[in-house]
Amino acid sequence: MRISCVIPTKNRPKMTCRAIASVLAQDSPVSEIIVVDDGSMDNTAALVAARFPEVLLLKRSGLGPGLARNAGVAAACGEVVMFLDSDDVWLPGHVASLVQTLARGYQVAYGVTKNFDQVGDGEFFIPEPGMALEGQCLTALASWCFLLPSAMAVETEAFVAVGGFGAGELGEDWSFFLRLARHFPFGFCGDEPITRRYLHAGSLCNCASSDRLETLLASVSRALVEAEASPENLIRFQTLADWTRRQGDWQTVQQWYLALQQEELI
Repeated sequence: MRISCVIPTKNRPKMTCRAIASVLAQDSPVSEIIVVDDGSMDNTAALVAARFPEVLLLKRSGLGPGLARNAGVAAACGEVVMFLDSDDVWLPGHVASLVQTLARGYQVAYGVTKNFDQVGDGEFFIPEPGMALEGQCLTALASWCFLLPSAMAVETEAFVAVGGFGAGELGEDWSFFLRLARHFPFGFCGDEPITRRYLHAGSLCNCASSDRLETLLASVSRALVEAEASPENLIRFQTLADWTRRQGDWQTVQQWYLALQQEELI
């Protein structure tokens, strides 16, 4: 099985090199690493090319993370694609765990991400212990996004079948997972974390702006309709969205998640 790793990046030279190193350190090697530099204005592309000549470096501009991932998949040779955001790292056993899960007959597999919040100085897991699901996941995804691109694998044919990621910098991953969940059951590779995510001031996963929140909510709402979610799922998400619009005042997605939990909306 050929496996392609796609890493979108922009203006993150040191983080991108750290991410690549975590892929190369895997006991189960990938077939190729594709870095999509989305218009960096610094030395990101030059540093990657110098330190990792084996990496396929694609230079693009203005795509955003979702479309940058799509560009990487379009250039990939693997039957399976795994993603890694440039500020994340794969933990030991990442590739092997996902491959073993796919071997059980799944087209989509995911695992646990250990998150370190360098802004709020705390750690948490996605999904939380005991909250992971396997099989039909559309209903659960209508309430919350419990997986991350850096902790999942998808067969390339399945990725293409649902159209890949959408545009935008917030919510493009959630919408993609919803489209996948409409057609494919998800396999879960166990409670041991396979990815480490660092949340920092430059992370895209902050939601301090009401415009950013609205963009996310609108994107997910459209994806639910496209996924032909049940009326109950649509109502559930609309209730969550309406409450969020009234109450939204959070610096991070994790703060939003905890507030929704407290209100028993997820």
